[in-house]
Amino acid sequence: MMGAQLLNTTLRQTLAGVAALIPTTEPTGDVECRDYHKLNSSLQCEFIRNTSDCGIDEGFINYLHFPYCSLPNLVPLALVILFLWLLVLFVLLGVTADDYFCPALKVISDTLKLSQNIAGVTFLAFGNGAPDIFSAVAAITNSKGGDAGLAIGALFGAGVFVTTVVVGAVGILTPFEMMQRPFLRDVVFYIAAAFWTWCVLWFKNISLPQAIGFIGLYVVYVFVVLVGRQIRQSRLKASQSQSRIPTDFSNNYNINGTSADPDEEYLSFRQPSGKHVNPRRAVKDDSKIPVITDDNNGSIQSQTFRAGIIEGTLQVTEGVTVGPLLGAQAGVNPALQAQTSVDLSRSSFSNSGERMPLLGSIREEDAGCCTPLAFRTELWEGLNPIDTAGWSSKGAFGKGYEVFKAPIQLVLNLTVSIVDFEEDKHNWNRPLNCLHCITGPLFVVFAINNGFDKIGGMVPVWAVVAVCGLLLAIVVFCTSNDETYPIYHWAFGYLAFVVSVVWIYATANEIVNLLQVFGLVFNISDAILGLTLLAWGNSIGDLVADTAMARQGFPRMGVSACFGGPLFNMLMGIGISCTIATIKNGGNFPLKRTMLQSVLAGSLGFSLLSSLILIPAFKFKVGRWYGIYLIVVYIAFLGLAIATEFGAFGEM
Repeated sequence: MMGAQLLNTTLRQTLAGVAALIPTTEPTGDVECRDYHKLNSSLQCEFIRNTSDCGIDEGFINYLHFPYCSLPNLVPLALVILFLWLLVLFVLLGVTADDYFCPALKVISDTLKLSQNIAGVTFLAFGNGAPDIFSAVAAITNSKGGDAGLAIGALFGAGVFVTTVVVGAVGILTPFEMMQRPFLRDVVFYIAAAFWTWCVLWFKNISLPQAIGFIGLYVVYVFVVLVGRQIRQSRLKASQSQSRIPTDFSNNYNINGTSADPDEEYLSFRQPSGKHVNPRRAVKDDSKIPVITDDNNGSIQSQTFRAGIIEGTLQVTEGVTVGPLLGAQAGVNPALQAQTSVDLSRSSFSNSGERMPLLGSIREEDAGCCTPLAFRTELWEGLNPIDTAGWSSKGAFGKGYEVFKAPIQLVLNLTVSIVDFEEDKHNWNRPLNCLHCITGPLFVVFAINNGFDKIGGMVPVWAVVAVCGLLLAIVVFCTSNDETYPIYHWAFGYLAFVVSVVWIYATANEIVNLLQVFGLVFNISDAILGLTLLAWGNSIGDLVADTAMARQGFPRMGVSACFGGPLFNMLMGIGISCTIATIKNGGNFPLKRTMLQSVLAGSLGFSLLSSLILIPAFKFKVGRWYGIYLIVVYIAFLGLAIATEFGAFGEM
């Protein structure tokens, strides 16, 4: 009797365990998605479809269905296809940020007539950090059970990568002297931000005030930057007035031996590539690149510079050598200083100085410009994703990359306007801009999953948006001409800002979803994926651009934002994403704490502390041996992280 009862109990427990793994017709909420590995391949698809943990909260595609439901017999091939799609998404993220989002931010900054002090630490920083910030927002808002490992891994991993590999590579290629004041300030704030992040993880919870506090810390950083800049300017004015040297602080760098403001900082937006590079601002010959020398402690800081390589030479745009980050005014040195603000008064929009009417001036010789052929030609000129003007000068890699991103560029050109105040017509394209009045808003409503919602239960949202966009396009077409931009052209920059933000966030969501699928398939944590694939994908452009600058003889430009940039990304990435998460969660957001996250925080802290101690000890000179040391630190960090992932140090 006792044996029968024992057998019955054992059988029931066994069946209960099996039933927990067998999918039912109703979605299961208590089973982890990783449990699909325990099932036969014939049951995996049904399990994935019916398990809520395998679903997605944001995004459009559940990528886990592709290898196990669409190609169950060719899983390796499906994973290769997904990896290639991941590369496409990273290119889409970078191109959107560089070619569309940053120009839109510059338009907003110029039209609001912000000083370069404010623009540099707000719009500029946001534009350069957009991929990292939106990836963090997507990762945390999509996290399940407080597992923010993907976001934490990406922010800490990118921080370690940039402060070690990028700085080290530049130091190995071209030894240089580090900026003193900006370096010390940024490293101290970065250490504080990293420590605060680790404390939040240690207590496994973040509240709304704490989340807002991350944003507040960046506000304090901005205040310190602006006050420091003002004090610096005052001292320089006093010293130069005493020595009877003209006090012109707009051009705070030495060009061929002229005087410079020591230890100064400079900005540039993430630079566009391909056809969106303004050829009038490009330097394609080494002999034409200005020779920039420094006084003692002189510095040139540029935020996350993006460069294009054309036939082995660096293509430098105006943002590289112009536009001081903190307070200098534009227009002092015509050779380097580009216009960074625009007069929005009506009188400013006419080359002759007269007021330009709403319709613009239509000359008699332009009467035939609105023929169907001319209309189609101008439309295609705006849509064409290939840089035909610079095609012949590109190398094999450049041409291959141009073709690779052509479909991406075409779709973006179709939905996002580009307003460029450096162009003759500010990049005005009448047929294309009219089309953007329709395609931009339509993309937004579909991307936020509201396109098929019905207003009043009858009319879909997309139809209302399409009609409104069509009416707006008709108004724009009737109040403009092909030859001159209308007075309201700057408004397309604001539209481009909204559309590009949606593009970046939607792309970041897809990247996060895809990385989580790779984590499930290979049974590795999100943190490892964050500190490797996501961090590398968002930071590889910095490495390429900064080393290119070093080879051209501008190492200090290359590393100028290697500490301030990741600082902004961490504070705003965690601050914005956790603010959203805590509001959604009722004021508190629980977080998981793992040993790997502590390793990440410790590695970043070690990297920053060693730089804070050793670089001043070496009189702020970064040589080849120190560059090699930084590379070794990163390799050791990767090894330690991988060892932790596989349980070498246990769990916390």
